[in-house]
Amino acid sequence: MITLSKLAKLANVSVSTASKAFSGSREVNEETRSRIFSLAKEHGVFKKFYNVKYPRLVIAAVVPEFQSRNYGPLLAELQAALDERGCSMTVAASGFLPDESNKIYDYYSKYTDVDGIIIIGQYEPCGDQTVIPSVVLGTAGDLTNASSVNVNIESAVEEAVRYAKAHGVQTLGFISELKTKRKLQCFLDAMDKIYGGFDEKYVVVNEARFEECGYLGMKRLIESGNVPRLLMCGYDNIAIGAIRCLADFGLKVPGDVAVIGYDNNAEAEYTIPSLTSIDVKHRECAALAADMVINEILSKPCSKNIVIDAELKLRESSVIE
Repeated sequence: MITLSKLAKLANVSVSTASKAFSGSREVNEETRSRIFSLAKEHGVFKKFYNVKYPRLVIAAVVPEFQSRNYGPLLAELQAALDERGCSMTVAASGFLPDESNKIYDYYSKYTDVDGIIIIGQYEPCGDQTVIPSVVLGTAGDLTNASSVNVNIESAVEEAVRYAKAHGVQTLGFISELKTKRKLQCFLDAMDKIYGGFDEKYVVVNEARFEECGYLGMKRLIESGNVPRLLMCGYDNIAIGAIRCLADFGLKVPGDVAVIGYDNNAEAEYTIPSLTSIDVKHRECAALAADMVINEILSKPCSKNIVIDAELKLRESSVIE
Protein backbone atom coordinates (compact mmCIF):
# COMPACT_ATOMS: atom_id res chain seq x y z
CA MET A 1 0.00 0.00 0.00
CA ILE A 2 1.36 3.39 -1.03
CA THR A 3 1.36 5.81 1.90
CA LEU A 4 1.75 9.56 1.59
CA SER A 5 5.34 9.32 2.84
CA LYS A 6 6.18 6.66 0.23
CA LEU A 7 4.57 8.76 -2.49
CA ALA A 8 6.55 11.82 -1.34
CA LYS A 9 9.75 9.79 -1.52
CA LEU A 10 8.94 8.63 -5.06
CA ALA A 11 8.32 12.26 -6.09
CA ASN A 12 11.48 13.38 -4.32
CA VAL A 13 9.60 15.88 -2.14
CA SER A 14 8.86 16.18 1.56
CA VAL A 15 5.69 14.72 3.07
CA SER A 16 4.62 18.28 3.86
CA THR A 17 4.98 19.31 0.20
CA ALA A 18 2.99 16.27 -0.95
CA SER A 19 0.25 17.06 1.55
CA LYS A 20 0.11 20.69 0.42
CA ALA A 21 -0.13 19.59 -3.22
CA PHE A 22 -3.19 17.48 -2.50
CA SER A 23 -4.83 20.26 -0.47
CA GLY A 24 -4.48 22.79 -3.31
CA SER A 25 -1.91 24.98 -1.59
CA ARG A 26 -0.39 27.71 -3.74
CA GLU A 27 2.95 27.10 -2.02
CA VAL A 28 3.51 24.15 -4.37
CA ASN A 29 4.46 25.04 -7.95
CA GLU A 30 2.54 23.44 -10.82
CA GLU A 31 5.46 21.35 -12.06
CA THR A 32 5.90 19.71 -8.66
CA ARG A 33 2.13 19.28 -8.19
CA SER A 34 1.85 17.65 -11.62
CA ARG A 35 4.65 15.18 -10.81
CA ILE A 36 3.04 14.22 -7.49
CA PHE A 37 -0.40 13.83 -9.05
CA SER A 38 0.95 11.71 -11.92
CA LEU A 39 2.63 9.32 -9.51
CA ALA A 40 -0.50 9.16 -7.35
CA LYS A 41 -2.65 8.26 -10.36
CA GLU A 42 -0.10 5.70 -11.51
CA HIS A 43 -0.31 3.94 -8.14
CA GLY A 44 -4.09 4.32 -7.82
CA VAL A 45 -4.09 6.57 -4.74
CA PHE A 46 -4.93 9.97 -6.19
CA LYS A 47 -8.52 9.96 -4.91
CA LYS A 48 -7.33 8.75 -1.51
CA PHE A 49 -5.10 11.78 -0.95
CA TYR A 50 -6.78 14.52 -2.97
CA ASN A 51 -8.84 16.54 -0.49
CA VAL A 52 -9.58 19.86 -2.18
CA LYS A 53 -13.20 20.83 -1.66
CA TYR A 54 -15.13 21.42 -4.87
CA PRO A 55 -15.77 25.20 -4.96
CA ARG A 56 -19.51 24.89 -5.70
CA LEU A 57 -22.30 23.26 -3.71
CA VAL A 58 -23.31 20.00 -5.40
CA ILE A 59 -27.01 19.09 -5.35
CA ALA A 60 -28.25 15.64 -6.32
CA ALA A 61 -31.63 15.48 -8.05
CA VAL A 62 -33.54 12.20 -7.93
CA VAL A 63 -36.19 12.01 -10.65
CA PRO A 64 -38.63 9.17 -11.50
CA GLU A 65 -37.45 8.99 -15.14
CA PHE A 66 -35.54 10.88 -17.81
CA GLN A 67 -37.87 10.02 -20.71
CA SER A 68 -40.84 12.06 -19.54
CA ARG A 69 -41.58 15.36 -21.28
CA ASN A 70 -42.65 16.61 -17.87
CA TYR A 71 -39.63 15.70 -15.74
CA GLY A 72 -37.15 16.68 -18.47
CA PRO A 73 -38.25 20.35 -18.58
CA LEU A 74 -38.47 20.41 -14.77
CA LEU A 75 -34.89 19.14 -14.50
CA ALA A 76 -33.77 21.80 -16.98
CA GLU A 77 -35.41 24.52 -14.87
CA LEU A 78 -33.86 23.09 -11.72
CA GLN A 79 -30.41 22.98 -13.27
CA ALA A 80 -30.79 26.58 -14.45
CA ALA A 81 -31.93 27.70 -10.99
CA LEU A 82 -29.04 25.94 -9.25
CA ASP A 83 -26.49 27.22 -11.75
CA GLU A 84 -27.77 30.76 -11.25
CA ARG A 85 -27.13 30.29 -7.54
CA GLY A 86 -23.58 28.99 -8.05
CA CYS A 87 -24.37 25.30 -7.57
CA SER A 88 -23.83 22.18 -9.65
CA MET A 89 -26.33 19.35 -10.15
CA THR A 90 -25.99 15.60 -10.55
CA VAL A 91 -28.99 13.45 -11.50
CA ALA A 92 -30.23 9.88 -10.98
CA ALA A 93 -33.49 8.18 -11.99
CA SER A 94 -35.50 5.87 -9.73
CA GLY A 95 -37.78 4.33 -12.34
CA PHE A 96 -40.81 5.19 -10.16
CA LEU A 97 -39.63 2.52 -7.68
CA PRO A 98 -39.72 3.53 -3.99
CA ASP A 99 -37.00 1.02 -3.08
CA GLU A 100 -34.74 2.43 -5.79
CA SER A 101 -35.39 5.97 -4.50
CA ASN A 102 -34.26 4.84 -1.05
CA LYS A 103 -31.12 3.23 -2.46
CA ILE A 104 -30.24 6.37 -4.40
CA TYR A 105 -30.89 8.52 -1.34
CA ASP A 106 -28.61 6.28 0.74
CA TYR A 107 -25.90 6.41 -1.92
CA TYR A 108 -25.88 10.18 -2.20
CA SER A 109 -26.25 10.85 1.52
CA LYS A 110 -23.74 8.31 2.82
CA TYR A 111 -21.21 7.53 0.12
CA THR A 112 -20.72 10.69 -1.95
CA ASP A 113 -19.85 14.30 -1.29
CA VAL A 114 -23.08 15.93 -2.44
CA ASP A 115 -24.22 18.77 -0.22
CA GLY A 116 -27.98 18.33 -0.61
CA ILE A 117 -30.67 16.31 -2.35
CA ILE A 118 -33.82 17.32 -4.21
CA ILE A 119 -36.26 14.46 -4.71
CA ILE A 120 -38.76 14.99 -7.52
CA GLY A 121 -42.09 13.22 -7.23
CA GLN A 122 -43.65 11.22 -4.43
CA TYR A 123 -41.13 9.80 -1.98
CA GLU A 124 -41.64 7.06 0.60
CA PRO A 125 -38.62 6.99 2.93
CA CYS A 126 -37.29 3.91 4.66
CA GLY A 127 -35.72 4.44 8.08
CA ASP A 128 -33.80 7.52 9.17
CA GLN A 129 -33.01 9.39 5.97
CA THR A 130 -32.45 12.92 7.13
CA VAL A 131 -28.65 12.88 7.38
CA ILE A 132 -28.32 15.40 4.56
CA PRO A 133 -30.35 18.54 3.69
CA SER A 134 -33.25 17.31 1.57
CA VAL A 135 -36.15 18.88 -0.30
CA VAL A 136 -39.01 16.98 -1.87
CA LEU A 137 -40.52 18.55 -4.99
CA GLY A 138 -43.86 16.77 -4.97
CA THR A 139 -45.12 14.78 -1.99
CA ALA A 140 -42.79 14.44 1.00
CA GLY A 141 -44.51 11.45 2.62
CA ASP A 142 -43.13 10.86 6.11
CA LEU A 143 -39.62 12.18 5.49
CA THR A 144 -38.86 13.66 8.92
CA ASN A 145 -37.69 17.25 8.82
CA ALA A 146 -37.66 17.30 5.01
CA SER A 147 -38.70 20.51 3.33
CA SER A 148 -41.11 20.28 0.42
CA VAL A 149 -42.51 22.23 -2.51
CA ASN A 150 -45.94 21.02 -3.56
CA VAL A 151 -48.26 22.09 -6.36
CA ASN A 152 -51.95 22.40 -5.60
CA ILE A 153 -53.58 20.95 -8.72
CA GLU A 154 -57.03 20.55 -7.23
CA SER A 155 -58.11 24.17 -7.67
CA ALA A 156 -57.01 24.28 -11.34
CA VAL A 157 -58.80 21.01 -12.13
CA GLU A 158 -61.93 22.36 -10.46
CA GLU A 159 -61.62 25.53 -12.55
CA ALA A 160 -61.49 23.42 -15.72
CA VAL A 161 -64.58 21.46 -14.70
CA ARG A 162 -66.43 24.67 -13.77
CA TYR A 163 -65.45 26.10 -17.17
CA ALA A 164 -67.09 23.10 -18.81
CA LYS A 165 -70.28 23.45 -16.80
CA ALA A 166 -70.47 27.20 -17.42
CA HIS A 167 -70.42 26.45 -21.17
CA GLY A 168 -73.20 23.90 -20.95
CA VAL A 169 -71.06 20.78 -21.29
CA GLN A 170 -72.92 17.67 -20.15
CA THR A 171 -70.34 14.95 -20.81
CA LEU A 172 -66.76 15.13 -19.58
CA GLY A 173 -64.13 12.46 -20.08
CA PHE A 174 -60.63 11.70 -18.87
CA ILE A 175 -57.80 9.68 -20.42
CA SER A 176 -55.05 8.61 -18.09
CA GLU A 177 -52.17 6.20 -17.72
CA LEU A 178 -51.29 4.17 -14.63
CA LYS A 179 -48.81 6.77 -13.34
CA THR A 180 -51.27 9.69 -13.33
CA LYS A 181 -53.67 8.42 -10.68
CA ARG A 182 -53.55 11.60 -8.59
CA LYS A 183 -54.66 13.72 -11.53
CA LEU A 184 -57.50 11.35 -12.33
CA GLN A 185 -58.63 11.39 -8.71
CA CYS A 186 -58.64 15.20 -8.73
CA PHE A 187 -60.84 15.12 -11.82
CA LEU A 188 -63.27 12.63 -10.24
CA ASP A 189 -63.43 14.68 -7.04
CA ALA A 190 -64.13 17.84 -9.04
CA MET A 191 -66.89 16.05 -10.97
CA ASP A 192 -68.49 14.92 -7.72
CA LYS A 193 -68.31 18.44 -6.33
CA ILE A 194 -69.49 20.38 -9.39
CA TYR A 195 -71.64 17.91 -11.34
CA GLY A 196 -72.72 15.69 -8.47
CA GLY A 197 -71.01 12.64 -9.96
CA PHE A 198 -69.36 11.23 -13.08
CA ASP A 199 -70.04 8.56 -15.68
CA GLU A 200 -67.30 5.89 -15.69
CA LYS A 201 -67.84 5.09 -19.36
CA TYR A 202 -66.11 8.35 -20.26
CA VAL A 203 -62.97 7.51 -18.23
CA VAL A 204 -60.19 5.45 -19.80
CA VAL A 205 -57.00 4.33 -18.06
CA ASN A 206 -54.58 2.23 -20.08
CA GLU A 207 -51.06 0.83 -19.78
CA ALA A 208 -49.65 2.81 -22.71
CA ARG A 209 -47.79 6.09 -22.18
CA PHE A 210 -47.38 9.48 -23.81
CA GLU A 211 -49.10 10.06 -27.19
CA GLU A 212 -49.92 6.37 -27.61
CA CYS A 213 -51.89 6.44 -24.37
CA GLY A 214 -54.00 9.34 -25.66
CA TYR A 215 -54.52 7.82 -29.10
CA LEU A 216 -55.58 4.41 -27.81
CA GLY A 217 -57.76 5.91 -25.09
CA MET A 218 -59.57 8.18 -27.53
CA LYS A 219 -59.97 5.33 -30.02
CA ARG A 220 -61.63 3.25 -27.33
CA LEU A 221 -64.05 6.07 -26.47
CA ILE A 222 -64.91 6.62 -30.14
CA GLU A 223 -65.42 2.94 -30.93
CA SER A 224 -67.59 2.46 -27.84
CA GLY A 225 -69.75 5.45 -28.79
CA ASN A 226 -68.79 7.33 -25.63
CA VAL A 227 -67.26 10.51 -27.03
CA PRO A 228 -67.35 13.29 -24.38
CA ARG A 229 -67.94 16.92 -25.29
CA LEU A 230 -64.90 17.88 -23.23
CA LEU A 231 -61.89 15.64 -22.64
CA MET A 232 -59.25 16.12 -19.95
CA CYS A 233 -55.96 14.22 -20.12
CA GLY A 234 -53.32 13.12 -17.60
CA TYR A 235 -50.68 15.26 -19.31
CA ASP A 236 -50.10 17.18 -22.54
CA ASN A 237 -48.63 14.33 -24.58
CA ILE A 238 -51.70 12.21 -23.87
CA ALA A 239 -53.81 15.12 -25.09
CA ILE A 240 -51.75 15.41 -28.28
CA GLY A 241 -52.27 11.71 -28.99
CA ALA A 242 -56.02 12.06 -28.38
CA ILE A 243 -56.23 15.04 -30.76
CA ARG A 244 -54.50 13.03 -33.49
CA CYS A 245 -56.94 10.17 -33.01
CA LEU A 246 -59.91 12.54 -33.23
CA ALA A 247 -58.53 13.91 -36.50
CA ASP A 248 -58.06 10.40 -37.90
CA PHE A 249 -61.73 9.68 -37.16
CA GLY A 250 -62.89 12.96 -38.74
CA LEU A 251 -63.75 14.72 -35.48
CA LYS A 252 -62.73 18.33 -34.90
CA VAL A 253 -61.08 19.97 -31.90
CA PRO A 254 -62.64 21.97 -30.32
CA GLY A 255 -65.78 21.85 -32.53
CA ASP A 256 -66.70 18.26 -31.68
CA VAL A 257 -64.51 17.61 -28.66
CA ALA A 258 -62.81 20.25 -26.51
CA VAL A 259 -59.49 19.04 -25.07
CA ILE A 260 -57.53 20.05 -21.98
CA GLY A 261 -54.03 18.78 -21.17
CA TYR A 262 -51.88 18.95 -18.08
CA ASP A 263 -48.35 20.23 -17.27
CA ASN A 264 -48.35 23.11 -19.82
CA ASN A 265 -45.20 21.90 -21.57
CA ALA A 266 -43.58 24.13 -24.18
CA GLU A 267 -45.27 22.44 -27.16
CA ALA A 268 -48.76 23.24 -25.82
CA GLU A 269 -48.62 26.74 -27.33
CA TYR A 270 -47.56 25.43 -30.75
CA THR A 271 -49.91 22.52 -31.44
CA ILE A 272 -52.79 22.98 -33.90
CA PRO A 273 -55.03 23.97 -32.26
CA SER A 274 -52.99 25.37 -29.39
CA LEU A 275 -53.55 23.24 -26.31
CA THR A 276 -55.36 24.39 -23.19
CA SER A 277 -53.37 23.00 -20.26
CA ILE A 278 -52.92 23.15 -16.51
CA ASP A 279 -49.66 24.94 -15.73
CA VAL A 280 -47.77 23.33 -12.83
CA LYS A 281 -45.25 26.19 -12.59
CA HIS A 282 -41.98 24.35 -13.28
CA ARG A 283 -39.81 27.46 -13.11
CA GLU A 284 -41.31 28.69 -9.86
CA CYS A 285 -41.08 25.23 -8.27
CA ALA A 286 -37.44 24.82 -9.33
CA ALA A 287 -36.47 28.23 -7.94
CA LEU A 288 -38.18 27.55 -4.62
CA ALA A 289 -36.63 24.08 -4.29
CA ALA A 290 -33.17 25.46 -5.11
CA ASP A 291 -33.45 28.25 -2.53
CA MET A 292 -34.84 25.85 0.05
CA VAL A 293 -32.07 23.23 -0.24
CA ILE A 294 -29.33 25.90 -0.25
CA ASN A 295 -30.78 27.53 2.87
CA GLU A 296 -30.94 24.09 4.53
CA ILE A 297 -27.28 23.47 3.68
CA LEU A 298 -26.21 26.87 5.02
CA SER A 299 -28.47 26.55 8.08
CA LYS A 300 -30.39 29.67 7.12
CA PRO A 301 -34.03 30.18 8.14
CA CYS A 302 -36.45 28.98 5.46
CA SER A 303 -40.00 27.76 4.97
CA LYS A 304 -40.35 24.02 5.48
CA ASN A 305 -43.38 23.38 3.31
CA ILE A 306 -44.47 25.56 0.41
CA VAL A 307 -47.60 25.04 -1.68
CA ILE A 308 -48.16 26.92 -4.94
CA ASP A 309 -51.29 26.87 -7.07
CA ALA A 310 -51.41 25.39 -10.55
CA GLU A 311 -53.11 27.56 -13.18
CA LEU A 312 -55.48 26.76 -16.04
CA LYS A 313 -54.12 28.20 -19.30
CA LEU A 314 -56.99 28.56 -21.74
CA ARG A 315 -56.12 28.21 -25.45
CA GLU A 316 -57.81 27.21 -28.71
CA SER A 317 -58.38 23.50 -27.96
CA SER A 318 -61.03 24.20 -25.30
CA VAL A 319 -63.07 26.91 -27.01
CA ILE A 320 -66.76 26.02 -26.70
CA GLU A 321 -69.25 28.18 -28.62
